[in-house]
Amino acid sequence: MDPHWLVKLDQTLSSYSILATLLLLALVAGGLFQIGLIGWVLDRFGRVTRWAVAHGFRVWERWLSWASWGVYLAVTLTLIVGGGVTATTAPVVTLLCAGALLAMGVATCLAYMFIDVERYEIERGRKAVHNPTKGQELASNVARYGHRVGVPLMGVAAAGVIGGFVLLNQGTYETVGRNWYVIEGDTHPGFVDFFTYAIINLVRLVDVLNLADSKQLVHTAFVRSAAPPTSLLLAAFKSFFTLILLQQVFASVRQGRLMSETIADFWSPHEPIHDRARNALPQFGAAAIGPVLVSLRGLTALTKEQRDQLPLVLAAIGPSTVPMLVRHLSDPHEHVRAVAAAALGHLHARDAVADVAGLLGDPSGMARLSAAEALGSIAEGGVKAERVRRVRRPRRANTRWPFLNRAQETGRELDPTGFAVENLRRALGDELAAVRGAAAAALGRAGAPAGHVAKELAALLTDTDETVRCRAAEALGAVGAAPELLAPALDDPAGPVRAAVARGLKALGRRAAPVVPRLIELLQDREESVREAAAEAVRAVGPLDDGATTQLATGLSSPDTTIRAQAAEALGAVDAPAEHAAPPLIEALADGNDMVRAKAAEALGKLGAEAAEVAVPHLVKALRDRDSWVSALAAEALGEMGVGQGVVPGLIRALGHVNPQVRANAAEALGKLGSSAGMARAALEKAATDEDGAVRARAVRGLGTLGSPTIGTARLVREAFKDTDPVVRTGAAAAAAAWDRPPEDLLADLLPLLRDPNDQVKVQVCETLSKWVQATDPVVDGLCEALTADDSDWVQAAASQALARLGAAAVKAGAALLRAARTGEAGVREQAMRALAMIQPPEGAEAFTSGMSDPEAPVRLVASAGWMRAAEVPESAGSALVEALHDPETQVRANAAHALARLAALPPGAVLPLRECLSDPNDGLRLNAALALRLAEAAEVSDLMLDLLDDPNVRVRMVAAGAVLGSNPANTRAAAVVHAAADDPSPRVRQAVEELLPLIRIEASSTEPATDELHGLIPVL
Repeated sequence: MDPHWLVKLDQTLSSYSILATLLLLALVAGGLFQIGLIGWVLDRFGRVTRWAVAHGFRVWERWLSWASWGVYLAVTLTLIVGGGVTATTAPVVTLLCAGALLAMGVATCLAYMFIDVERYEIERGRKAVHNPTKGQELASNVARYGHRVGVPLMGVAAAGVIGGFVLLNQGTYETVGRNWYVIEGDTHPGFVDFFTYAIINLVRLVDVLNLADSKQLVHTAFVRSAAPPTSLLLAAFKSFFTLILLQQVFASVRQGRLMSETIADFWSPHEPIHDRARNALPQFGAAAIGPVLVSLRGLTALTKEQRDQLPLVLAAIGPSTVPMLVRHLSDPHEHVRAVAAAALGHLHARDAVADVAGLLGDPSGMARLSAAEALGSIAEGGVKAERVRRVRRPRRANTRWPFLNRAQETGRELDPTGFAVENLRRALGDELAAVRGAAAAALGRAGAPAGHVAKELAALLTDTDETVRCRAAEALGAVGAAPELLAPALDDPAGPVRAAVARGLKALGRRAAPVVPRLIELLQDREESVREAAAEAVRAVGPLDDGATTQLATGLSSPDTTIRAQAAEALGAVDAPAEHAAPPLIEALADGNDMVRAKAAEALGKLGAEAAEVAVPHLVKALRDRDSWVSALAAEALGEMGVGQGVVPGLIRALGHVNPQVRANAAEALGKLGSSAGMARAALEKAATDEDGAVRARAVRGLGTLGSPTIGTARLVREAFKDTDPVVRTGAAAAAAAWDRPPEDLLADLLPLLRDPNDQVKVQVCETLSKWVQATDPVVDGLCEALTADDSDWVQAAASQALARLGAAAVKAGAALLRAARTGEAGVREQAMRALAMIQPPEGAEAFTSGMSDPEAPVRLVASAGWMRAAEVPESAGSALVEALHDPETQVRANAAHALARLAALPPGAVLPLRECLSDPNDGLRLNAALALRLAEAAEVSDLMLDLLDDPNVRVRMVAAGAVLGSNPANTRAAAVVHAAADDPSPRVRQAVEELLPLIRIEASSTEPATDELHGLIPVL
């Protein structure tokens, strides 16, 4: 008998009906899409998914983040065994174990998805695990949990979910669901049966088994679902694992493909492609280390540039790469070993010092060279790392699971710096000159801890390789060796070595005094680089004594004109006493050689006013020297001497010299003498009409220094404003800037110069206007026009500086400055932001907020400092200030924390970055972060404030004491900090002590903290 159908269609109608139904559904779906319903549903689904993933991560972070995957596995197995054993006797316990396993597994899987999303943001460059650049956020969750949340943990969590599902079904069967399952025969299903039930349904094997049974091939008896509740549980179980599987597949494919393409692009010969890949590689994190290093094996050669760049790229990923890099130190390919060692050096990986030192015995010279350089970097970073270690407080013990705290190591720790120095000591005898030189340079970077290796370094001063000798000489100075070890190398035949020895002696400072006579000999060396290095070394030792000056002056009597000229030059270059250096230089002014006389005049100018008494008459005479170069230098020297007998008349006569350079130098010298050269006004006014533009410019500029202008002087300056030579117009503007009381009508002639075709003129006019002109509307409008309309970045920056000097009176320039601070060149943005900080117009808050996200660090620094001068910090700036707490510049973070401390309440998300700031070695940053954290809920920061009571900085301790006493006046540790600071030399600290002492005596019932006691402790940053 045929069954009764509500609708029965033949084949043709069925086909058309199915297609019509599908078309109708497509049309309905299109309509729903057009009206936005499908988009709304998908949006809500995405929000729910993101919410679930985020909250799953938070649950994992709060309750399970303490456990590594090994511990997690142990807990999972314990729950599975416990639930399976008690299934028949205490099924309620089985259900509890199932719930725990499912909660743990789901939370951990969601945490993995959350971390994987952040890893993707790192790959795309939006976040960074280590040293974020501007525009990037710190991937704090990956940095904190990335090493723990990996594939092993994901696998264990998945196994836990399966185990939990098995126990859930078994517990359900034993309690309320015996009729919910189909069981063949009279057998009682156990854990293995329900485990099989979960697996065959998860991998869709149940369909295969049913097919085999229907074809009478194989009959298998297994647990089957027979009720809606179990079907619903099974569907949820399979959906969850499908979601996890798809997420893993897509993430793996995405990351693998992107990484492989980026690595391939890194080796591209095309610079834009290579640069893009070089910047992108660090964003893949530690996972990129292995593939990048393996790619080196396919290279037949590695260029110097590649050897230098690749370690920097790997090091930019951060300290998480150290274990992988250490493993690759034993790679069979020499390029891999060399690059891994260099990257460890850039990371200052102190824990890997022994592994890196092992490469000093490598058969590859490239690997040994990289190891030597890396050990130098590790040793150099030792002192800084130790300082940071002292500042950072130890991590708090695990109070929730104290039995999981790691046992503290009791053995003596390896001293990385000392270990590196000892291994580098042995590398000084390497057969390869490059390795010996690198080892010597590395020991120099280690500094004083390598002082005991000085004799071995001194032995390299006789090395056959010139570069090795140079590096050994500089290293001896860096490690603080005895100067006697360096002195013999001053006779080295190679000029670069002699210069390196001089630089080494310079590093010793006053300790090099015994070898000054030898350095004086080098002041007459045939090579200029040696003479310059020797002069710097002599200056570093300190003023020359009488004997050394006399020895140096003996060169002026040499029959060789070159030696005489070099001796004169040296007496001016070193800090020689004028009473001993001036007489021989004066004698040299009468030398028969033009070069000697010129060098002598120049040296006397460098001696300055101390030599004026004896040198001025001879320099005045030298103004009439037969060589114009000597006369010009003599005029320049007189400008450094000050007013002396015959100086002004001699310079006035020089204004009539036939050589324009002499006339220009004389005019400049008279200008340097200032009002003391008042008798030269007429001569300078005449020179202001000289045919040579340089003479006119310096004469006009000099007129500005003589004091208040006369009618004739003012007329000449006005005429100079219109001179065809831009240098003269610039000098005229500078002259006007030097006048205390310029003529009132001069402004009308000066303002048009803001539109001068020459940039230097406009820059000088901006400076002049800011010095003696009030912030009138024409002045501010003119400067704003120069700021917004001029095409020169130099002029725009000068206009911004001028507006800044005008101060609050230039408030109407706010809009122009805001535009420049957003759209100008980096230097212009910085100066515009500085002007906004000084003027504080209404546009300032908007400018400071946007400026803290500027790509240039100086702009961000000024913008963050602008909040410190602002009358108030608006609540709307909170999110930008929190973002600035991740800035790579310490001072920007400190200023942002200072601004947050001025708010009424901390914005969301501020506590965590402020907590991170408390571990910074910078005292100002920790202080401002502590002040800001006083605004947080006491429960969030109480442990931090107790830790800060032991901070090395007294001001930070006082802030913490104020916070602790505000919530607990009976705290004895905080009271002890306050009492201990009573004798501090800083008046502000003592004032804070006076303000906090009453808090100690407040009754314990009062828990309202005082909020303003420590404002006097805020430093001017």
